[in-house]
Amino acid sequence: MKRLYTIALFCAFAALSGQEVDRFRKLMQQGEHSAAASKALFEDSRKSYDTGSKPISLAFFALGNFLMAKHSSNPITQYSYFNKGRKALNEAVKKDPKNLEIRFMRFMSQDQAPAALGYRTDLASDKKFILSEVKRTSDPYLISKIKSYFKM
Repeated sequence: MKRLYTIALFCAFAALSGQEVDRFRKLMQQGEHSAAASKALFEDSRKSYDTGSKPISLAFFALGNFLMAKHSSNPITQYSYFNKGRKALNEAVKKDPKNLEIRFMRFMSQDQAPAALGYRTDLASDKKFILSEVKRTSDPYLISKIKSYFKM
């Protein structure tokens, strides 16, 4: 009976985790054009990481920082958000270096960051990892995004 309970609990946690990632993905897409969505991603992913310490939540928190920088008009605030995002994303990669989505987030962030910020150090290694691992994932959303980004 305990074993069945443990399996049910694990399945429920996995389902909730997947829903959370889907919600963060939507907020990330909306955040490109919406300061409110960016703020929601920033706050919700931070809370999620604080309670569960999942590297994927930390990666979305990093993207929330990048989007907050985009929507800020103060250059000092922009730079502060950018640095927090860079630090959080690199930490997420350290915690889960085999996570395709986290590595793709870092690749996109570095690819789109202005060269003057010096945040392009992992482009080649992340690209190599992404292109080799995309064949192994079964996540249709992630496959679609990677193929679209790399024009495959």
